[in-house]
Amino acid sequence: MAMITVKFLLDKLGSLLSEEVQLLGGVRKGVEEIQDELESMKSFLQDADTRSESDQGVKTWVKQVRDVAYDTEDVFAEFLVRLAQPQGHGSVCYLHSCFRYVKQLKARRHLAIEIQNIMARIRSISERRKAYDFNRIIDEGTSANSSLERWHDPRLASLFIDEADVVGIEKPRELLLRWLIEGESKLTIISVVGMGGLGKTTLVKKAYDNKTTKGHFDCQAWITVSKTFTIEELLRTAVRGFLEATKEPVPEGLDTMSDIQLGEVLKDHLQQKRYVIIFDDVWSINAWEAMKYALPDSKCGSRIIFTTRKNDVAASVENTTGHVYHLQPLSQEEAWTLFCMKAFRSEHDQGSCPEELEELSLSILKKCSGLPLAIVAIGGLLSKKEKTVLEWKKVLDSLGTEMRSNCKLESLGRILLLSFNNLPYHLKSCYLYLSVFPEDHLIKRTKLTQLWAAEGFVEEKQGLTLEEVAVDYLNELVSRSMIQVAERDDFDKVKYCRVHDLMREIIQLKSREDCFITVVDHERGMKLDEKVRRMSIHDTTCENFLSDIRFRCLHSLLVFKSTDSSCFFGHAFFCGFRLLRVLDLERAPLSKFPAELVGLVHLRFLSLRRTMVRQLPKSVEKLRNLEILDLKGTPVSTLPSGILKMERLRQICNYHYRFVSSNSFATCGMVVPPGIGRLTNLQKLGVVEVNQGSSETLRELGMLTQLRRLGISKLRREDGMDLCTSLEKMKHLTSLYTVSIRPNEFLQLESLSSPPPLLQHLFLKACLTTLPVWISSLRNLVKLVLQHSRLKDDPLNALQEMPNLVSLELRHAYDGEELCCEARGYPRLKKLSFFHLEQLKRVKMAEGAMPRLRRMEITSCRELETVPLGIEHLNNLQELHLWGMPYEFLKKMGRPQGEDCWKVQHITTIKHFGGGNDLTTGKVVWRGRRKGLLFLLDLDDSVTLASCFFSLSSDDISHLKVYQRQERVMSSPLLPPAAPPEADPSILEASTFQCWRDARTEELQALVDNHTLDLVSRP
Repeated sequence: MAMITVKFLLDKLGSLLSEEVQLLGGVRKGVEEIQDELESMKSFLQDADTRSESDQGVKTWVKQVRDVAYDTEDVFAEFLVRLAQPQGHGSVCYLHSCFRYVKQLKARRHLAIEIQNIMARIRSISERRKAYDFNRIIDEGTSANSSLERWHDPRLASLFIDEADVVGIEKPRELLLRWLIEGESKLTIISVVGMGGLGKTTLVKKAYDNKTTKGHFDCQAWITVSKTFTIEELLRTAVRGFLEATKEPVPEGLDTMSDIQLGEVLKDHLQQKRYVIIFDDVWSINAWEAMKYALPDSKCGSRIIFTTRKNDVAASVENTTGHVYHLQPLSQEEAWTLFCMKAFRSEHDQGSCPEELEELSLSILKKCSGLPLAIVAIGGLLSKKEKTVLEWKKVLDSLGTEMRSNCKLESLGRILLLSFNNLPYHLKSCYLYLSVFPEDHLIKRTKLTQLWAAEGFVEEKQGLTLEEVAVDYLNELVSRSMIQVAERDDFDKVKYCRVHDLMREIIQLKSREDCFITVVDHERGMKLDEKVRRMSIHDTTCENFLSDIRFRCLHSLLVFKSTDSSCFFGHAFFCGFRLLRVLDLERAPLSKFPAELVGLVHLRFLSLRRTMVRQLPKSVEKLRNLEILDLKGTPVSTLPSGILKMERLRQICNYHYRFVSSNSFATCGMVVPPGIGRLTNLQKLGVVEVNQGSSETLRELGMLTQLRRLGISKLRREDGMDLCTSLEKMKHLTSLYTVSIRPNEFLQLESLSSPPPLLQHLFLKACLTTLPVWISSLRNLVKLVLQHSRLKDDPLNALQEMPNLVSLELRHAYDGEELCCEARGYPRLKKLSFFHLEQLKRVKMAEGAMPRLRRMEITSCRELETVPLGIEHLNNLQELHLWGMPYEFLKKMGRPQGEDCWKVQHITTIKHFGGGNDLTTGKVVWRGRRKGLLFLLDLDDSVTLASCFFSLSSDDISHLKVYQRQERVMSSPLLPPAAPPEADPSILEASTFQCWRDARTEELQALVDNHTLDLVSRP
């Protein structure tokens, strides 16, 4: 971690020297001296960082380097704070200039003194390194550590696990055996991929040792690949392995042969033989590149197996006849079986968990998240403990510490840390940062990449935004099996992710030790002398925050939940955060913009998402370094003119949805001040309301040529020409969201002759006279939403040749009776949705159309006579969702007599929702009466709950009570953060619902995207 800190500081100093030349004045030389000293330390700090895990002296020295780097960063940040002053106006301008000059002199004098102190500390640290000859210690330690890791390699234990101790590998083992024995005679490569501790080595070893395998192959060899392997080492191990397996003599001079000689020996030995070779725990493609020329393909059915934590390794070695197996965690049942085998293995217990320990056992097992190595290690530790609640609670509360200090869990910690230690430094800081998120928190990709960028972890790359580079970082961590994908979007991009619970325990402990991140919750407070640089607050009270001095060095503050709003967000709370760069107050109980925030001159990221802040002050202009401003879901309707002075802004996000009728929502954005075109660094802007002064605003938007995402609402018919002119200038635009001022307002878009060539997402919510021709020319478009278009000609037929379209939604978009798609139409489409096509009677799909379609949604197309003709040919269709469709339509699909039943029998999941007396397979059962609606909910999907709520009229809402059948639903994000204390927790009163509806903007977005349920007609 010291290496990360020093590298980050060097980048900051370089930026300071280049950008603040005049401000530094006479102290520039001192800054350069610090830079030179730290550069000299960096040359061997990487090895020292690694060695510090096992050598206390080196660990102390590394901590001193890290601390001086942190302090240096704070000194220069404080210097810039001292110089920050508001600009004068009129007659007071001269006085402001004089005062600023005096203040600069004073700040430089203070900085000069601080630089001298820092240089003295750095020299002392350097001298201490020389006095103790750390270079020699580190060199020897590195060599010794390498030998020690090979001798006590924790991975080797996986090779000697008894069959009786293995759970859940029967099916994957049988699959591996089929791949080994059956198949083509060509040389075939098999990769087994998964995070450390999943049991990849154990699985492959069981298949490798199988009698069938041994009898099928002429010879076999197993190589455990070290991270620091040499070509000679790999080749020599392979030769020895094959010879020993067939009990042949080892040739003389094997230990002195070069890599070329070893390769020839190995290749000659394997000619015309059926062999199998295992490369266990491969970290890079270099291992395969070094070996592949010595492994001949004699068309005898030979096999090569790789186990790896990295998806890119598996993808790189896969050949045309190869296989990749992604090993999954154990199921809950398998995990419980293995846990009981290990934790209760005494004669007295006989593998059975005592009732009083069952709840704690399940909590411990949850931490393991199906990881066999973790279950075995922790179960083994617990088997030696007293079978009491107190003893087991201690283990649960200290798992992170136990993996660092307890010999029974140390090997588990080492295996899990292998992946972290193998990361490049820019990814180490990104990965440690994941410890800010609470347990079981689903981490949203967009927010994570924004935070990484704001923290300065992301390196700039020409042609890419910082967030785009950060997405590459995220994908790399996913590829290395260090981040688990919780959900992907329709375009196979990570939407939500998470970290394995045990890895989270490890990185939280490491982050705190290195003063990188401090997590404060109901279990963990802060020490009086603790330096806190980044703080993440998880569900705690203000008792831990009484001493403001702790916040002097605070650079980041993220609040995920607070139970004492009065303490957290009083005016005094933000006063001590002079150096703050990141402030995330999403869902915080704020109704007014805290005036103290405008003094945070270093702030780069500010999120007020889903707060009740209604307006920003003009003084927000003082936040000159702000890059990301997130106001999504707030009532802010107008941006102040001061925003125009914040020239570093890259993203402004502000919109929410207003419920206007039983089945529609209005997009509410923000009015931007005249001159918005000055913010030329903007890459994301939305949603801009152009109702008043629209022509000038639209023309100014054309000056924002770096925009990647743009949202515009309240467009009028006459705005079409100006909108098209501006869009033609946005060559980097990838997402465009446009909404007319009224659903029946026509928008003229035909004049757009050169649309943004990189456009991927297009939302057009307006009446269109015809479908714009230029849409079909968008070769990169992956998602298209047409709403309120009221087209006369068939849009399904017109768009079918779009090569990369993945998602198509037609909402109130077509007034015709028939939609058609020809063979080979929509080659990549995965999702197709029809909403409220009121005249539609038939949908025809030729055989060969939409070969990749996986999900189809049909909502409130009440004239539709039958399921789409040709649906039986959509072989990859997995889900069919029907919302608000008439009973006659559904009856035709009923089993077994329905006339259309045979057409949809290949579809895995068919769901239908809607009003009526017959809802045999729906997830929502509802009944209504004029006063006092009663909803009986079986909540498998939170959107279902919302769809009921948002179908109600204001009269219904005044009498609404919702009764929940399942207690677990209370954790749904669609429910209020907390019910009133006096209320029954199973009931949502009308007033509570009203507040809830105003605040839940993100859920409204999901509803708009899915268009959910139409309950206008009630029984």
